[in-house]
Amino acid sequence: MREDHLPQPVQQSLMQGAEGKVSYWVKEAISKATRIEAYNHEKTLAGKLIQYAYKAADKQIIPVGITLAAAFDLFVAADYYKSVTNKGWYYCPAGDALLFYPYTNTCPRCVLRGTFHFEQANKPGSGSIGQATSRLLGVFLLELFARAGRNLQVYKGTEPIDMIIFEESTHTVLLSEIKAAPLQTLALAVSSDRLTKIGEDGEIVSIDLHESSDNTALSSSEIFMSLPLAQNGVLNYKLISLGAGNTITNTAWAYKRIEQALDRDDALFDEFLAFWIEAFKTYKRNNTQRSNVYWLTNGCGQPNPRPDDWPKRKGTGHESVSDGKTSVGMDRTDDIKKGIYQVLKIGAESKPQDKRSHFTVKTALISNIHAVRHYEEYLTPLEDIVWAIDKTGQARKVGDLAPETEVYNLFDGIISFTESHMRDGWIKQIFHF
Repeated sequence: MREDHLPQPVQQSLMQGAEGKVSYWVKEAISKATRIEAYNHEKTLAGKLIQYAYKAADKQIIPVGITLAAAFDLFVAADYYKSVTNKGWYYCPAGDALLFYPYTNTCPRCVLRGTFHFEQANKPGSGSIGQATSRLLGVFLLELFARAGRNLQVYKGTEPIDMIIFEESTHTVLLSEIKAAPLQTLALAVSSDRLTKIGEDGEIVSIDLHESSDNTALSSSEIFMSLPLAQNGVLNYKLISLGAGNTITNTAWAYKRIEQALDRDDALFDEFLAFWIEAFKTYKRNNTQRSNVYWLTNGCGQPNPRPDDWPKRKGTGHESVSDGKTSVGMDRTDDIKKGIYQVLKIGAESKPQDKRSHFTVKTALISNIHAVRHYEEYLTPLEDIVWAIDKTGQARKVGDLAPETEVYNLFDGIISFTESHMRDGWIKQIFHF
């Protein structure tokens, strides 16, 4: 078992503490942690996005948590884009001929006008989304901590711990469960010839239907992000160049191109932020109040109204535009329920040991975006719960417990950029952005 990658105080506390060693479970969980190291292209883009987020928050007088959540979506998009392939593109004839590489199951241009055309999304599976966003959230937090002058180390944990945040100066360890997923990912687009076919009379006619079309010229195509914009009260779109695709074999290409796009256009982040805020607002609304950008958000569900030609699932019912398995942030109900258990499990195994070890244990549920639709139902009743261990099995009220009985928070923090509930002073300090 390798222990040399852990901070020295943690090694000493966990592995060599002769007085009241912590449990075997905690030793195993923390000793297997690996430090999150950011690649240069990740650090550079994260730092730039954070800079733009703070600048936008000051200029527009809005909470920096909102601008950071938007910035994190763009950070995750760079990771999604690095896996773009020749397959998965769709031809849209409604205007300038374009091929789109969508991340929800509908044409990202036509849906802005209220028209649904089914196009299979290129979104990664929910399992890989969780792994990618957890790591990227760690990288993003590292840059935020550095900006705030906090000397904090971030580690990837092993089951059931997703992330460990360690402060050497106070010997404080935060053991956390991560449930993170972007609100949306901008579709990619490339210019296309107008597709044609042979008509019934042998003449060449334009194809006026949406259809799958492999992008065989991807390496020489100029790749764009398709950014929805509101112009004079009408939703339109703007194509943001990410340059030619001849370097897409390099996994850093999208990070560098997004950084370059931000450098070229000072208004770009503000335009993206305006779209993101509208998408965030409409994600929270009911059907009668939703903007069409809603259908570009994750977990948006069935199209409404559903077109007659909208495809059916292989089992029962119809395809969704984006199903609940990829809901936003920690808003998936299965994730919330698992997260509650994981935090309780981590706390029950570790917190009773902290007084006998050389460090203090905190526990938290962390995401990029709070449980927007499900917080009140699932987390509000639990956010202020405290617990204690009663081995007598007889306690029915606090007075029945021994006077020295320790009481612990279920959640020292339920933390996200958009909304947090924190019961611990140290957590309030390090997550004060």
